[in-house]
Amino acid sequence: MLFVAGCEQQQKKEAGVKSGVKGPLLLTVDFEPNAALNYKFVSERQITLDLDPSSSKDQKGRESAQKMSEKLEMEIVYKPIKVDPYGYSTIEATCKSAKVTRTGVSGKSQSREDAAEGAAGKSWTFKVTPTGKITDYSALEKLTKELGDRSFAASRKSRIKDPDMIMDFIQTQWFAWDSVSSIKEPLKGLKKGQEWSSKVLAPMPYVSKTGRDVKYQFAGVVESNNVDYARILSSYKPGLTPPDVNMPYGTGTFYMRGTFGFLRGYRITFLEGSGQQLYDIKRGLIKSDVQNYKVKVNASIFGLGSDTIEPNIEIDQTITMTLVE
Repeated sequence: MLFVAGCEQQQKKEAGVKSGVKGPLLLTVDFEPNAALNYKFVSERQITLDLDPSSSKDQKGRESAQKMSEKLEMEIVYKPIKVDPYGYSTIEATCKSAKVTRTGVSGKSQSREDAAEGAAGKSWTFKVTPTGKITDYSALEKLTKELGDRSFAASRKSRIKDPDMIMDFIQTQWFAWDSVSSIKEPLKGLKKGQEWSSKVLAPMPYVSKTGRDVKYQFAGVVESNNVDYARILSSYKPGLTPPDVNMPYGTGTFYMRGTFGFLRGYRITFLEGSGQQLYDIKRGLIKSDVQNYKVKVNASIFGLGSDTIEPNIEIDQTITMTLVE
């Protein structure tokens, strides 16, 4: 299968792709020797936490709904180490920068270093097929476990974990080419309107391995600046967690520092959203990807009975991936 995909990939390159592509479209993930790709990733969420949904004011007359935000910005460079258009290409990824910005319930920026920022300056390798399937996550898993350890650095003895955006990092890197790699019969190509499904992560502000069911749709070819892009739409709903994704925090119990350390029993009551990806057909790479979804969660306050009022959490999440030319 890889040999055939590589042959068709090469034929596509030689022929070029013109606007008004007809017939099934074969999408491949292409890396050129000695040509590094630089991407900017941003994962951000606006969070509204209502500790008492039955009242708009607390006992002190303050608004019961509290607003906060988290934002992870990264620049990742993918450098081909070995390119094989008919088999497995080895890629070295390097995180050039990683910055987390977090605002608390007061609206003020919190300067505590986030464990996800530890990815800056780190490199890992992986293997990927022409159809976009990553076949070796071992180096990435090792790095995420190192990041997980960092979240306990200030309180290792008591196992109290600081808030972090490690799951956002995992989502952006583990599923970067999911839209292409999840096509069920890639060698048949895509027809306009064709749909396929997959499972990815839904990062949360609390400790969670939450999954999203994704439905992709090939919406046709669009042209911009004489470049043809496959337009891939996506929609999301609650789903099971991808089985091969592991939590980065090791074994044993721990407690979470901050607001979400006082809550437990998280239950998602709503998850819905959509996204769009522009895929450079000729170059075989993602030009841009935007995912947005909203989540509603019920929780209970730690240490109080089940008959107490359950806090509500609303999350507006956006994840973007942009090629830096």
